[in-house]
This record gives sequence, structure tokens and C-alpha cells, in this order.
Amino acid sequence: MIERQLTLIMENKPGALARVVGLFHQRGYNIDSLHVDPIEDFSPYKFIEDELDVKFSIGEVSRLVIKTTVADSLMRQILRQINKLIEVIAVSDEDSTYLKGILRDENLL
Repeated sequence: MIERQLTLIMENKPGALARVVGLFHQRGYNIDSLHVDPIEDFSPYKFIEDELDVKFSIGEVSRLVIKTTVADSLMRQILRQINKLIEVIAVSDEDSTYLKGILRDENLL
């Protein structure tokens, strides 16, 4: 088991955080730490706007950082499951990034 950090870019909507935490709970994954901040400067994530052809407003999206301890074999499964949540725009770990269902090489960390 290895400690991992996941970074999620997600829409700022009621219940979005509860759905992410619920996904971990339902599958028996533990969350070691959790930190959420609204994104005020979207410039580091400009590639997301360009790829999805959207423009996000201040406070419309948040960055969620989750630290968890999981085996390597479960990490990819967790990323795919989180990526299926409708409010999630992008999810990344140290190795890969999923952007609305598309596996990318860019890292959000």
C-alpha cells in the first residue's frame, strides 16, 4: 500500500463533495486527508478550458486534494470511478490525468 495524492477539478455544486466521499466510503477506501478550495486563478488549468472548449467563471469550479493509501492495482480503478461522477471535470494522480473520460498525460498536481 502506497500513500497517494489525487487532485480533482470539479464543479462547485451542492452535494458534489458528498458524492466523491461517498464513492470512497462505498468501496471501502480510506481518505487520509481532504482539502477543498475554490479556484480563483484558472491559468494553471487553462488546458482544461481549451480542450473542453469552455470558459469557467471565478467560484464555478473547485480544486479538491485527497490523500489516500491504496495498492497500485486499485489506483487506476479509483481514478476511473471518480471520473464517472458528473461534477468531476478532471482527476489526476502522480502518473495520469483523466479529463472528462479521456486519459491524458498532463498532470494537475
